Amino acid sequence: MPNSSYLCSCDQPVLYPSSQAGGFDPRTGVIATDAQAVPLLWLAMFRPDDLVTEVFTFEEDADDGDDADEDDVIEATAPLAPKSRALARLDAALPALARLFPAEIPLDAHAALLREAVERAPGAYVTIELDEIAGLWEGEEEGSFVPALTGALAAFETAGGAAGAAVPVGGDAPAAAGFAAGDEADPAALDAARAHLLALTRLRPAHPFPPARLLLDTPEATGDDHWNLVRLLGSTFGREVPWEGGDVTPVAAESAP
Repeated sequence: MPNSSYLCSCDQPVLYPSSQAGGFDPRTGVIATDAQAVPLLWLAMFRPDDLVTEVFTFEEDADDGDDADEDDVIEATAPLAPKSRALARLDAALPALARLFPAEIPLDAHAALLREAVERAPGAYVTIELDEIAGLWEGEEEGSFVPALTGALAAFETAGGAAGAAVPVGGDAPAAAGFAAGDEADPAALDAARAHLLALTRLRPAHPFPPARLLLDTPEATGDDHWNLVRLLGSTFGREVPWEGGDVTPVAAESAP
């Protein structure tokens, strides 16, 4: 689908595994997708120190005319992290999300379903393919996408405390620390952080976050509820995602003593 983002899992620590990782199978390696946006809980798995910039060179097709001899050089920036670190940071982001969206329901159940999808996907690394989203932003204002992405990832630090020291992508890092007792987030800083996230996720803030099991319990759900659920979690690309019915852990099993 054009103008989409793709949450991917891969055995190799590379950006854009769909074109850069040998043997990548999108049927299992693409965990979820979204159109014209990047879901909130995907972003919650990363921090600014997870951003990686790489330069890719693509050979031009000989049938492309006068510029056929010139290779296409593209600089791309996207988050990339070991799966264990990404999931730890997802968990650590939940208190920050409660600070950023205090009127909304907790997102613990949503995060648990995303965790299921990430854990079952093959590969030790998680990344988001963002070139199509970057193209949308750059088409509106050149140079706007990377600052917007960085600001969105920094929002979790603004609302939740330090993210730990930067580490190489092949290593693990501690999850983000929470605020110390008595600390308070600056309201203006929280407003700015929230704005960064809303711009990239395209959530509809006038409508409440839907429950994680919206499509499992109400398959006919449409409109703003369905829109915001996809903006929180994404949707199926190949293997059906748990929040849309794929291999969901039963509620009874989750709540059993």
